[in-house]
Amino acid sequence: MQQASISEFFEKNKHFLGFDTLNRSIITATKESVDNSLDACEEARLLPDIHIEIRKVKGKSDELVMISQDNGPGI
Repeated sequence: MQQASISEFFEKNKHFLGFDTLNRSIITATKESVDNSLDACEEARLLPDIHIEIRKVKGKSDELVMISQDNGPGI
């Protein structure tokens, strides 16, 4: 029986994380980013200020860039 690392498993099974289609990827990434921002701000007792920007990558119809910014204490 062959074993795979966690990262290899999820790379092969993206649907478990909600990243199997471009639309689901956008929704999942945005939801997770906002959830993380809200949690961090709540823990720090800050009123959240969250900005999400999603842009198409020039010349690539199936690639997007997502920029997430907030005023929380995290990275």
